[in-house]
Amino acid sequence: MKMKNLTLVLLSIGICLFSTIQIQAAEPDSIIVKKSNMIVGLKYLSNNVYLGRIDSANIMYLVPTIGYYHKSGLHIGASLNYQLDAGISKVDAISFEGGYDFSIGQKFNAGLTAEKYFYDMNSISLNSVNDFAVGSNFAYDFSIVSLNASAALAFNDKTDIITQIGLTKSFEINKFAIEPALRLNAGTQNYYNAYLVAGKSHLTGNNGHGKGLGSIKSTGKGNTGTTTTTTTTSATTYTVQAASSYKVLDYEISVPISYSVHNFKFDLIPTYAIPVNAASILSSTGTVEKENISNHFVMQLEVTYKF
Repeated sequence: MKMKNLTLVLLSIGICLFSTIQIQAAEPDSIIVKKSNMIVGLKYLSNNVYLGRIDSANIMYLVPTIGYYHKSGLHIGASLNYQLDAGISKVDAISFEGGYDFSIGQKFNAGLTAEKYFYDMNSISLNSVNDFAVGSNFAYDFSIVSLNASAALAFNDKTDIITQIGLTKSFEINKFAIEPALRLNAGTQNYYNAYLVAGKSHLTGNNGHGKGLGSIKSTGKGNTGTTTTTTTTSATTYTVQAASSYKVLDYEISVPISYSVHNFKFDLIPTYAIPVNAASILSSTGTVEKENISNHFVMQLEVTYKF
C-alpha cells in the first residue's frame, strides 16, 4: 500500500511538472532556442558500482552509446555494456531510454526519463535484476552552488524507490570545465533481495562469472537431473531483511573534468563512493549476516561526438 501511494505521488509530481512546462511554453521570454542533434559516444567504466555497492567481483565495461536530442527537449537513446573482465568478455546489457528535458528561466532545469534494460541472464551486476525504470530530476543554480535532486522507480521482483540529492559547483580553467560534486543516494533494497533469490551472489556459490560451479542455486534453475548433482547438501537460500525500508545507501564525491574541441567532448569522471547501512541477510539456516560493503574508487572516461 505504501509503495502504491508513493507511485501515485511521483506520478502527480510528473503531471505537475508537465503542466508547468505547458504554462511556461506560453511565455516567450523564457524560451531558449535550441538545435536538434545526434550524439554518439564511447565510455569506459572501471567498475560497475551501484549505489556504492558491488557483490563480489569488479565489472569493467566498455559502453558505446547513441542518442538523438530534439530541440523540443525530447530525446531517445541506446547503449550497450560490453564486459571487459579477465576471463570473460561479453555483451552484458543493452538499454534503451527516452525522456524530456526542459528549463524555466536561466537557473532551473528538469527532466523526465524512462529506461528499459536487457541483461545477460548470467550477469553479476547488482542492478541486472532491474527490468525498467522511470524517474524525474531537477537542478537549480544558486550561483554559489547548484542543487540537484532526482527520484526514480526501479522495477524488479518488487519496486525500488531510489533518490539522490547533491551539490555541484562549475568553473573553468582555460578550456577545461570542472564540476566538483557531493551526492547522497537513498532508497530501498528490493533489488538486492531479488539478486540473492536469483542465485547471482557469491553467497550462493557464484564464481564471479555468472553461475557458481559445483553449487546448488537457491532458484532451482538449471539442470534438475540427479545425475548432474554432485552434493547432497541442501541448498541454502538468502533474503534481505526489511528490503523495502527506505534508508541512506551511499555518499559520493566526484570531480568531473571535461574538454571540448569542435564537435568532440572528452570527459574524465573520478568518483569515490562510500556505502553505508549494510543490509541484514537472513539465510534459510536461521543465521543472519551483514551485507559486505566497502568504499570504491571508480574511473569513467568518455568521448562523444555531436552531429
